Parts: sequence; C-alpha cells; structure tokens
Amino acid sequence: QEIQPEDLAVSKEVTEENRFGQGVSKMAWFWMVDGEQDQPNVDSGGLMEELYHINWLKARARRDRWREEVSLVRHEMLWTTLWFQYEKEIWETWALQSTEPGKEAYASKQVELWSDFTKKAGLMFQGKQMECI
Repeated sequence: QEIQPEDLAVSKEVTEENRFGQGVSKMAWFWMVDGEQDQPNVDSGGLMEELYHINWLKARARRDRWREEVSLVRHEMLWTTLWFQYEKEIWETWALQSTEPGKEAYASKQVELWSDFTKKAGLMFQGKQMECI
C-alpha cells in the first residue's frame, strides 16, 4: 500500500497531549503492519501488541489526569465560596467595631460586595462543587 501525505501527519497526541477529542484518533495504517508479514497484526504478542499497550497506557494516564483536574476544580469552587464567606465575615466584624461613620460605611460596602460574591459563587457552582465538610 502506498503511503499518502495524510499518513505522515504528526500525531496531535504528541504535539498537543491534552487536546480535546483524543478518543476518536486513529493510527495510520502502517502502524498496524507487523514486520515482514505485511499483515495487520494485533494478537501475535509482537510489536503491535506493545504499541497498543502503550496507547492504552497513555489513554489511561490522560483519563487519570482529567479526573484529578475535575477533582481540583470542584475543590477550588468550594474554596472560593468559603473564601468569599470568610471575607464577608471579616468585614462584618470591622463594620460592627468601627467607631467612625466613614469607616463603618466603607466596611458595610465591603460586606455587601463580599456577600454578593458569595451568593453569585453559590449560584454558579451549585451542584458542581465539593460538599462542605
């Protein structure tokens, strides 16, 4: 079989390891030919089997990285919401302890701001973030 220019394209798996849509990637036909026999060969236990094992291991590693990434993002959503709540509580304390009207007004404005951030984060992350322990 003649090798076509599209068969020689560099695999995006090598150049863009975390690209979208890797589940539909197909190897060029010449990677499926095993040595002298010039026949597609998967079951002989030779180089082709090793190639498929390597591809399977790379796919599993990508899956594991994405699982870890999803876990981290879900935790970050929780941490962000908790940080906003913490800042709101700090400013509430300052607003209550303030003796000057200007400082109290500023602290009250900050309470509103952080309260708004907390509410918006709660709505945006609802059902997606980790549950608070």
